[in-house]
Amino acid sequence: MVRHPNGRKVDHRHRAVEASDDALRVLRLLLEMHGPVVLYLAPDTDGYTPVCVRLRDFRPAPGDVLAGQTAWHTQLWMADRFHVGFDDLDVSIEVRNRPQPGSASLEAACGFRFALRIDKAEAAVDFVEEAS
Repeated sequence: MVRHPNGRKVDHRHRAVEASDDALRVLRLLLEMHGPVVLYLAPDTDGYTPVCVRLRDFRPAPGDVLAGQTAWHTQLWMADRFHVGFDDLDVSIEVRNRPQPGSASLEAACGFRFALRIDKAEAAVDFVEEAS
């Protein structure tokens, strides 16, 4: 178990999460503007569009999982409905030029939105099996 800054214990399935160069640039900008941030795949989202919030404002709900971490220690959290089967997927963060209308996500003010690219990890498993 890991403790969130507010002191509550949370479920933890941590791993590195890739980010595109554009996503890294936007993350760096947001970190300079707001300090530490969190990407959160909320239960009411489409499963591909996380919201970005300040770490100090983030309050994980029961069942939310710390699914991974990107560059500069930016955490990726997922609602319990999304993290099932996450261990069998490769997840990377990309950035799109059009923010979602009415989004409260921090990157929307800069004219962007984050998006998750999710791939099955089977290709990596096949590669490892062929190499052995």
